[in-house]
Amino acid sequence: MKKIALTLSVLSLVSVASVAQAMNLTSTTDLTGSQVKSLVQDKGAIVLSTGSDLYDRYVANSSYCNPSEDTQRAYVVTKDSNSSLIGYTCVAGNDEN
Repeated sequence: MKKIALTLSVLSLVSVASVAQAMNLTSTTDLTGSQVKSLVQDKGAIVLSTGSDLYDRYVANSSYCNPSEDTQRAYVVTKDSNSSLIGYTCVAGNDEN
C-alpha cells in the first residue's frame, strides 16, 4: 500500500512540473495594459505570468470565481505601466454577517 501511495505522489509531482512547463504563460510585462485587460475580458479567466516564476489567475468579473469568493482589483506590471488595472483576482470571501 505504501508503494502505491509513493508512486502516486511521485507521479503527481512529475505531472505538476510538466504542466507548469507546458503552460508557456503569457507575460504581462510583454504586453501593454490595454492588451492585457482585453485578454482578460476576452478569455473571462486566464492564468498570466507577472514575472520570473510568478503567475496568478485573473478574471473579468465575479462570475468566474467560486460562490464563496469575492473579487479584488488586480494591478500588474505591464510593458507601459508599473501598476495597470487588468481585471480581478478571486479571493476568499468574508462569511461574517
